[in-house]
Amino acid sequence: MKKIKIGILDDELHSVESLTLHLEELFPDFDIVYKSTKVQEAISKLPEIEIDLLFLDIEMPGMNGFQLLEQIQDRKFDVIFITAYSEYAIEAFKAKAINYLLKPIDEEELENAINKWLENYEDSSYSNKIESLIDYLKKEGMMKSKISVPVMDGFEFVEINDIVYCQSNNNYTQIYMRNGDKFIISRTLKGVEEILNAYFFIRVHQSYIINPNYLSKYSRSEGGYLVLLDDIRIPISNAKRSLIVSLFNSLGK
Repeated sequence: MKKIKIGILDDELHSVESLTLHLEELFPDFDIVYKSTKVQEAISKLPEIEIDLLFLDIEMPGMNGFQLLEQIQDRKFDVIFITAYSEYAIEAFKAKAINYLLKPIDEEELENAINKWLENYEDSSYSNKIESLIDYLKKEGMMKSKISVPVMDGFEFVEINDIVYCQSNNNYTQIYMRNGDKFIISRTLKGVEEILNAYFFIRVHQSYIINPNYLSKYSRSEGGYLVLLDDIRIPISNAKRSLIVSLFNSLGK
């Protein structure tokens, strides 16, 4: 068998380096030919490099892993997806029999995922499964970059990645944007949650949904709260605290 060539794309440098160390220990014969934290750059770089298997983080700012694959024409590599918290994506992986790893990455799970992939190496059906997964996600609406939300005088089209957080206001929801804009939509927070679940947003409190791309700090004081963009403080419910702690633990690996 030829030497396996590996690529790693994750917007967190420590995640890239941690996975590199795991791979070098478990599979020293593999050749790691590409490592990057730059999502936009990867669109042009990946087609130019001979890669057999790409470890691809899903939750990246500006463009998620699925959207990135959509931008790469004539993809010749297989993918093992990496995710920190997306129950929605995991259900899709299971339905389509696609390899994935949860952060923080466990060495045994990593070894099992690679061995499973090696069993199907050079089998075109695996690539077809990934295409099927992307088609499924498009059908479910996950590949969109904008959503329409009802406002008082019609509909507002907003960039999903520009939403920082949403706050309940009785039967309405306030949406706070990255540029400082905010607007109220005529939908309950539960209704907004049903839309944003597919885009990796997290309900952290009965009154708040956040975009985890804007997380900067978790504090245990005052009952526990999150700090987002521009020092915005968001409370956490007791039921969601373990989820947030596990997320920050994964980012610290």
